[in-house]
Amino acid sequence: METKNTPSRLLYIDNIRTFIVALVIIVHVSVTYGPVGLWYYYERSILPSTYILGFFGSLNQAFFMGLFFMIAAYFILPSYSRKGASQFVTDRLKRLGIPLLFYIAVIGPFLLYMQTLIFRAEEVSFFSFYQNLKEIRFFSFYYDFIIKNVILETGPLWFVQTLLIFTLMFIGVIQIIKKIKGQSSIYWNRDIDFPKNYMLFISILLLASVTFLVRLRWPIGTAIKNLQLCFSPQYIFMFIAGIFCYVNNWFEKIGYRIARVWLVILIIAIISWPVIIFFSGAFEGADISILAGGLYWQAFLYALWESVVCVSITIIIIYFFKKKLNYQNKLLKILSSSAYTVFIIHPLVIVPLSYSIMTVELHPLIKFLIVVIAGVPLSFWIGNLIRKIPFLRKIL
Repeated sequence: METKNTPSRLLYIDNIRTFIVALVIIVHVSVTYGPVGLWYYYERSILPSTYILGFFGSLNQAFFMGLFFMIAAYFILPSYSRKGASQFVTDRLKRLGIPLLFYIAVIGPFLLYMQTLIFRAEEVSFFSFYQNLKEIRFFSFYYDFIIKNVILETGPLWFVQTLLIFTLMFIGVIQIIKKIKGQSSIYWNRDIDFPKNYMLFISILLLASVTFLVRLRWPIGTAIKNLQLCFSPQYIFMFIAGIFCYVNNWFEKIGYRIARVWLVILIIAIISWPVIIFFSGAFEGADISILAGGLYWQAFLYALWESVVCVSITIIIIYFFKKKLNYQNKLLKILSSSAYTVFIIHPLVIVPLSYSIMTVELHPLIKFLIVVIAGVPLSFWIGNLIRKIPFLRKIL
């Protein structure tokens, strides 16, 4: 396979990847202390101030994993072209499959074990939790709960699982096209201009409509075999967009005028979030699950809001990082190199940190800040240490 443009090392994209991983950590902490979401541990609060964390989570959920899929897809074709189908698939299975299996076999069960112990304890502090470890043996828990019930806990690595599926399906389609055409390579010579604003608006409307329809069956909060089907339209859309962005060099074509328009749109979308929540009845104590999915106009409005945020903030982030952060010093290089490892291991950092202060009487927002300030740098520090292990460095 040959392509028209083969990108050199794009440092700003590496920095975006690091930024997203940091956001993943922060969002998971916001779920711990916010009003909504699922995580290994959370402290629900009725304090109105925690809606700040709810908004933060909603805003990030609307774009950051979709952007992650786009960036991952952006580099598929050059890597495939350079390595060939067999080597590319082997490398993907190694880089994505091995961490996924390790998480399912070790990290996930251990976190569920910790969760079980914490919620069994009547009085829990960091030190009493250590004593409770002796009450249930890990291997007994592993056999009786994990193995017997066939628990495949992927945690945040649902992303890796989904990315692996998307990648293998895309490569399969390429191989089929090559066989049908009787060609050894596919030439990508479509140098299409960056989409006009009206085309982006049409794409947003289509994405919102498909998302709305999907959520009639799988509302927000549901998953099948660890797959986030409620967000799958966005993830598929962004994955395909990443392919097109590479083929047509769209990242480089995002200029100031385009970014300015979508910055205004993003600001309007952010301001409209409280309005959407208000009309959903949240401030009146109503059930806001109608936003999650179903035959409700509120569900469509929320899907439309997500789609607008996804497209607008993606354009802005790419433009900003390209113009302001297209470089790496020693620190940024270390952070970038460790980002994937951090994505895998961060639950082992922030969950115990949250457990350690669970009995401390502090405002949820203060606890959120404590865990974020300690957890983000600690996760990257540990991730960097792990990558210094020779045989792991080849995978991570």
